[in-house]
Amino acid sequence: MNITILGSGTSQGVPIIGCSCSTCQSSNEKNKRLRASAFIETKGVKILIDTSIDFRQQILRAGITDIDAVLFTHHHVDHIFGMDDLRQINQRLNKFIDIFGNETTMNEISITFRYAFDEELIKYKCVPLININRIKNEPFTFKGIEIIPIEVFHGRIKIFGYRIGKFAYITDCSYIPESEYNKFENLDALVLNSLRRAPHPTHFNLEQAVEKAELFKAKETFFTHITHDLEHEQVNSELPDYIKLSYDGLKINIKD
Repeated sequence: MNITILGSGTSQGVPIIGCSCSTCQSSNEKNKRLRASAFIETKGVKILIDTSIDFRQQILRAGITDIDAVLFTHHHVDHIFGMDDLRQINQRLNKFIDIFGNETTMNEISITFRYAFDEELIKYKCVPLININRIKNEPFTFKGIEIIPIEVFHGRIKIFGYRIGKFAYITDCSYIPESEYNKFENLDALVLNSLRRAPHPTHFNLEQAVEKAELFKAKETFFTHITHDLEHEQVNSELPDYIKLSYDGLKINIKD
């Protein structure tokens, strides 16, 4: 399994517009963060997690030319607004793309992208061609790959993280019910959100993310959905060896 972190930034991205802080002005490429998203290729199946606002830029940079499915964590703007750019894959490969998410997420995407369901526009392939799959908090299989949703809370709303094999991805989380803890057992790699140092009502801060990383004990944990408060090199120097900030373009490889 090969995983690419396409974006490691919070909803504002880094640098933040108009900000002159040392992280936003840094020349270190690992401090330049597009909105959070990841790409997984396993057994020939290509799976995207979230179509971020920066989706077009991300897949061009990563050299991604095909996607079989999109796993949506939730419906907030920074995680879905790039979906229109699936059109280029639809048109070039003459295929529909399966998208997955909980009932709320799929309903909101259906409203936001309502033009994508216009039969006339679908016929001419000038909208994203998608098959909506409303999933529950139960394992399912896509093209022979088992995908395990992980139900967590983003403030008051229930959203999904996902586990595939020995890899799990959680973003925009502020609380993980104990009933979901078993889904974090025996991970080789965990990607987990860590917004900033100060507490936040709808996201883990750095302290909380470290606490969860130490609890779940994945072989490696990488933090994502990071704001400019966390300078890459400085924060990494404070963390245990098996916990690090992710960065745009990070490659994670997991053997079967």
